[in-house]
Amino acid sequence: MEKKRIQLFIPAKLTLTAIFLLLMFSTHAQKLKTFKNYCGGFYESMADLLKIQQQEISFYNFRSGQTVASIGAQCSHWEAAYAATTDGVTFYLEDIDSSKFKKSQVEFAWNYYATLRGKPMTSDYKMVIGDERSTSLPENTFDKILIINSFHEFTYQNEMLADIKSKLKPAGILYIDEALPKRQGQLHGICKKPMLTNEETIAVFEKNGFEYVDGVDFNYRQKSPTRKIFAFKIKE
Repeated sequence: MEKKRIQLFIPAKLTLTAIFLLLMFSTHAQKLKTFKNYCGGFYESMADLLKIQQQEISFYNFRSGQTVASIGAQCSHWEAAYAATTDGVTFYLEDIDSSKFKKSQVEFAWNYYATLRGKPMTSDYKMVIGDERSTSLPENTFDKILIINSFHEFTYQNEMLADIKSKLKPAGILYIDEALPKRQGQLHGICKKPMLTNEETIAVFEKNGFEYVDGVDFNYRQKSPTRKIFAFKIKE
């Protein structure tokens, strides 16, 4: 995961954040709001959150007692939103740049959604600093690992996937949320790095010891999916 992605999400560049929100949620982006001195977009109500992210929440199927990591969490607004919809989940939030990935940001996100849901959050979090080759997450710990809009930017994909494989429990699931290109080799609209097609994504993970088990497509009123969440397990 490269620093270029992290730099795009600082509050001074809210126009780029808006582009990302449009990419992630298309016509629903107007439901999200931003705050001065904090990055990320936030839902205005729990009703909006549950309506707009119903597919993701159902697909991730967070359960009490699970341990979940999010690699490239930086703003932690998605993770805080997920935490607001469940109870008793421990989230490990990981990123590589401590100058942007800050306790004050994560606390803001968690407190915002605690207020929105009208009761204290019972899903807690831990913050972890990794690097471009390693997550620094604990071994054999996670029921689920999420990578949201980041995998295509990994410089050392094979090394990172080897590291991630060692962090999952034997029955753990790795979720990859990515924009899909309309054509092979198309560049991402923000980072300008090549996006991976559905077939290319599955091939990369299979080469690195993972098996594709499920996925959810997002078409946004287009004929072909423009975004997909992939679910992988470790090959037996």
